[in-house]
Amino acid sequence: MNNALHEHDPLPTGWRVPWTLGVLALPIIAAMVSRTAMSFIDFVMVSKLGTEAQAAIGPAQLVVFCCISFCMGLVTSVATYVSQSLGRREWTNCSAYGWQGVWLSLLMGLAALPAWFGVGPLFAWVGHAPAVAAMETDYARIALLSLGPATAGCALANYYQGIHQPAVGWWSALIANVLNVAGNYALIYGHWGCPALGIAGAAWATTAASTLQTLIMLAWMIRPAAHRQFQSHATWRWNARKIWELIKLGLPAGLHFTSDIITWSIFTLWLVGRFGTEQLAAHNVVFKFLEISFMPTVGLGAAVTAAVGKAIGHGRPDHARLVTRWATMFAVGYMGLIAACYLVFRMKLPGLLTDDPQVVSWASKLLLCCAIFQVFDALGITHVSALRGAGDVHWPAYLAIGYGVTLFLGGSFLIAWLRPQWQALGPWSVATVYIMLLGVTFWIRWLRGSWESIQLLPTMQGEETGRR
Repeated sequence: MNNALHEHDPLPTGWRVPWTLGVLALPIIAAMVSRTAMSFIDFVMVSKLGTEAQAAIGPAQLVVFCCISFCMGLVTSVATYVSQSLGRREWTNCSAYGWQGVWLSLLMGLAALPAWFGVGPLFAWVGHAPAVAAMETDYARIALLSLGPATAGCALANYYQGIHQPAVGWWSALIANVLNVAGNYALIYGHWGCPALGIAGAAWATTAASTLQTLIMLAWMIRPAAHRQFQSHATWRWNARKIWELIKLGLPAGLHFTSDIITWSIFTLWLVGRFGTEQLAAHNVVFKFLEISFMPTVGLGAAVTAAVGKAIGHGRPDHARLVTRWATMFAVGYMGLIAACYLVFRMKLPGLLTDDPQVVSWASKLLLCCAIFQVFDALGITHVSALRGAGDVHWPAYLAIGYGVTLFLGGSFLIAWLRPQWQALGPWSVATVYIMLLGVTFWIRWLRGSWESIQLLPTMQGEETGRR
């Protein structure tokens, strides 16, 4: 790579490396937390309707996320291509890949709509109580209508991360959360002249909020200042070649995301759900606390993807390693602190979300498992994100799918059969081993350095046009 290409856009050195990473990561983390807060707010506000509603909201959100996870995983390739194009100063390529992510998202949203008809039979089949299954179905069917716009929002968030302007995703998420809270208050409980729709009201509010967030990011992309730098008015048309590039790189990530969500859904619906409503509610409570621990780290991982991608575009794999080391220290420190909190306050934390003593008791036990795997989860999230920025997505995805199907699901079903008296704690112990092994494996993959030989973009061909 020609170093003169980057003389006006140098990579940070010394202590500016962690500082720059932090500046990039904080808005992404804030946006991730804001998006997580949307489902968390739904959970808290729906929980006031009773234990049955509390048991229903988690599986319903999980099934919806199963449907959207493949699409969201597919468009993570936007961040890789955009960040590497940014490193090479190919400005029009940045906006072109952003637009193709939007087109791909809307297409996938249309293709996934038939899932609307399957959620009712699914919840009936898994054997949840009839009242819980009915609420799960109501929430999931409404939330599926936002799949296309929500995925487009994810593609645009990846675009802004790729061009190192993640604050756009953050403040659009903040505005969406305000609408979500107001919508929940009006539609769940029937305030301000609106009907009291219960759990369905939460789904309608979240659908409206997600759509608004996407529209805000799209409007920001086509503003005059954005067009002057990235030519965003000229690159909006469908580009079959770039679409195919996004699909080829994003397909493994999409399969990885989908496999991860499906295995956790099976874990929730078939294993934990069959141990009773109280243990299912405890499982849901624990997941809300887990979101507080891993979602900021996922946000940091998105920053790592963008930073590594830019370093690769500069032709600097050594800088990619340096950024990843700093990110690892940040992630391990944060999630290690969370692990300590889980250990010390495991009897008090569940009481913040439920007053059912059985739910509190089981949630406190499951939090012990969560404390054990926190640091390993930090390793896994950070290094799979770094690999994604370098374009190394195939091997990590297929290995994670193999681990998920054999060790996680196979082991969970086996221990539930061999040690049923352990109840939900048995499958959760297997999940702990699975997360620990996955984290170590991704770490080793990064250290071995096979990602350094991957070339996604042409070496020099067409660069002069792209830089204008």
